[in-house]
Amino acid sequence: MIQITDKTKCCGCSSCANACPKSAIIMMPDEEGFSYPVIDKTLCINCGICNHVCPIENQPVNQNPVREAYVIRTIDRNILKDSTSGGFITPLAEYVLNHRGLLCAASYDKDFNVRHIIIGENEKYRLSDIRGSKYVQSSIDDCYEKIKKYLEQNRMVCFVGTTCQVAGLMSFLNKNYDNLITVDLVCHGTPSPKLWNKYLKYQKERYHSEIDRISFRNKTYGYHSGTMKIRFLNGKTYYGSARVDYMLRSFFKEIASRPICYQCPFKSVDRASDFTIYDCWHASELVTSLKDDDMGYTNLIVQSEKGKQLLNKISRKYEIYQVDIEKAIRLDGIMILNSAKPHRRRSEFYLDIDKRTMKEQVQKFIPVKTKDFFVERMKIVLYSLGIYHVVKKIMQK
Repeated sequence: MIQITDKTKCCGCSSCANACPKSAIIMMPDEEGFSYPVIDKTLCINCGICNHVCPIENQPVNQNPVREAYVIRTIDRNILKDSTSGGFITPLAEYVLNHRGLLCAASYDKDFNVRHIIIGENEKYRLSDIRGSKYVQSSIDDCYEKIKKYLEQNRMVCFVGTTCQVAGLMSFLNKNYDNLITVDLVCHGTPSPKLWNKYLKYQKERYHSEIDRISFRNKTYGYHSGTMKIRFLNGKTYYGSARVDYMLRSFFKEIASRPICYQCPFKSVDRASDFTIYDCWHASELVTSLKDDDMGYTNLIVQSEKGKQLLNKISRKYEIYQVDIEKAIRLDGIMILNSAKPHRRRSEFYLDIDKRTMKEQVQKFIPVKTKDFFVERMKIVLYSLGIYHVVKKIMQK
C-alpha cells in the first residue's frame, strides 16, 4: 500500500491511481492544491501494485539510448507563432494522427483547468489547444489506462508531458511498446492548480469578463520576451511579462512549485522518453550559421532509436541542425541536471492562501515594485509606437 508521509517523495503523476485494480486510490488536493494519492482502505487488498508502478520507487530505464542533440523548429510560421518556442510537437502530432494514432497532451478545459486530453485522428483542429507552455501541474485523470488500451489495440500513441509524467506512464505500462512515442518537457517545477485558479479569478474580476483564450508565453514582444496573454470575451486583452504578471512571477521566483520539484529525482540527461525538449535561448551560438530572429527554436534530444527513426521520417517538416549535446546543455539545459532552488519563503507561501487575493499573495511574498510597473508600461508604449524591437536591439548592443 502506497502511503505518502513525505511530500518530496510524490510527483502526483497518478500512476498508482490508474493502476489500482480495485479503484481504491483517488488523487486528492492538499491544502496547497497539489494532488496526492488517498487510499480507501475498505477497498484496498494490499496487492502492492501501487508501489510497483510508482516512478519514484521504481524509475523506468531507456532500453535503447541514442542521445543526439538538435536545434529545431517547424517550417510552418503560423504554428511557430502560436508555439512557446520552436513548435516541435505539432508536426510530430500530425504524423501520429495521420497514421490513425492518438495524441495525449496537456490542454485547458472549459474552465481553463489544465488537464491531459487524448486527441484522435478526426480532431486535428484541437492541436492548437495543446500548443504552448502551461506552468501548472496538469491532471492526468485516467489517461494512462486509456493509453494502455489503445496500445494493446495496436494504435500508435504519442504522450507529451513533464519528465515525471512520462516516467509515471512508463512505470504504469511496465512494458516497452513499439507503437508508443513519448516526449518529456524539461521544467523548472509546477505551481498548484489552486494558485492558478486564484490567478484566473483575479484576472476575471479585474477585466469584468470571462476568459476566451490564454497564452503563457506569447511572442508579441518576441521569443526572448515571453509574455502572458489573456483574451477576454468582452474584447479586452491583457499582456504581462514575468516582471509584473502574478502567475509568471510566482513561477520564476521559484516560490510556488510542488515540494518534490526542488529535489526532483529525474534530473539527468538519461530519460525514459524518446524525445526530450527544452527552450533554446542560444540558437546562434549553437549553430553559427543561424541568425536569431526572436521567433524561437527548440532544443531537442533524441533519446532512443525509435525516436531517431521517427525524426528522420518527419524531418522535412522542420528546420533542423545537429549540435553538440554538452554545449547545448551547458548553454540552455541547466534544468536538465538541476532542480530549482526554492525561494527562501517557499514554506510560508501557501499558508493562509485562501484568505488572500492573488495580488495580496504576491505582494506579500514577492512584491512587484513601482519601477517594474513603469518598465512594463514603457514596453507597451514603445510597442504601440512601433519602435519596441528597434529600442530592444539598441539596448542589447
